[in-house]
Amino acid sequence: MAAKFNKILIFLSILFGTFYLLLLLSSYGTVRFDIMEIVNIIKGDVTGVRATLYNQLRLPRVLVAFLIGAVLAIAGDSLQLTLKNPLADPYIVGISAGASFGAVLSLVIKEYFGLSINMDFLAFVFALISAFTAYFISRKGGRISVTSLILSGVIISFLFNAAVTFLVVFTWRNIISLHFWSLGSMSGVSWSDFYKMLIALSIESVIYLLFRRKMLILAAGEEHAVTVGVYPERVKTIVFFNVAFVSALCVSTAGLIGFVGLIIPHITRLLFGTDSKLNLISTLLIGGIFLTACDTLSRTLFQPTELPIGAVTALVGAPFFIYLLKRKAGISNG
Repeated sequence: MAAKFNKILIFLSILFGTFYLLLLLSSYGTVRFDIMEIVNIIKGDVTGVRATLYNQLRLPRVLVAFLIGAVLAIAGDSLQLTLKNPLADPYIVGISAGASFGAVLSLVIKEYFGLSINMDFLAFVFALISAFTAYFISRKGGRISVTSLILSGVIISFLFNAAVTFLVVFTWRNIISLHFWSLGSMSGVSWSDFYKMLIALSIESVIYLLFRRKMLILAAGEEHAVTVGVYPERVKTIVFFNVAFVSALCVSTAGLIGFVGLIIPHITRLLFGTDSKLNLISTLLIGGIFLTACDTLSRTLFQPTELPIGAVTALVGAPFFIYLLKRKAGISNG
């Protein structure tokens, strides 16, 4: 009973802490805002240039960063459970690299051939291709080892990143454009991106809840899953489609952002365990506030220059990745 009460206290701290931190982080930037000023702007009691600046630039950026962080964290948790692999993550598996290639390809096709192909759709197609390619390459004897998954993800990432570089250099001849897709950025996001990512998070969360029990069964082993009536390949296919879909939207909105889906699920499981009803909301909140904090650092650390957000997440995620690789903690690879 005491353990359950402690988990509820931790959850409530995360919940209320998230709202406070969102207000606090949105106050930092080239233009500083007081927290009470922000509250009054949101209430509509303050108008003018500063209110417009906050409502049209600062607030959507903070909220989009939060939603993308939440989406990537849930995606990482889904992959780790389904593949029974503590190092599974859209970025590491190569899904994000495939989505990046699809997004850039849609721009090139429009620029040079005059054909308008929806960026989100093409990013989704190549994210899906990279997801299943990594899965089939790394699968041996009905198992996916940690090493083979990482190697296949690295190979696919190199392949698609090289393809993106080729498209950028030989069509646009502007290597600076590559930085957005390779390192990520929240600059230029708008309220339309917020609504798009809100829909993505809603769809992802519903699918996660519908298949949560089956993913947990898969995490215990595919042999056990079959005996209780769970079809592993069917669940994996749905999870891959879900992760590819949301990863494509994240990449087309903010470029490549790594390690969020790797780090956050482990933090959540450390706080609440693997099988907890609080995991989804906690993963969502922690992932969202983590990426919001990283974005705040990226736009304030070296003002007026903006540091790519992917560089910030990598500084945190790379050491964590090495730690997990050495310990193989979290979900055993069997």
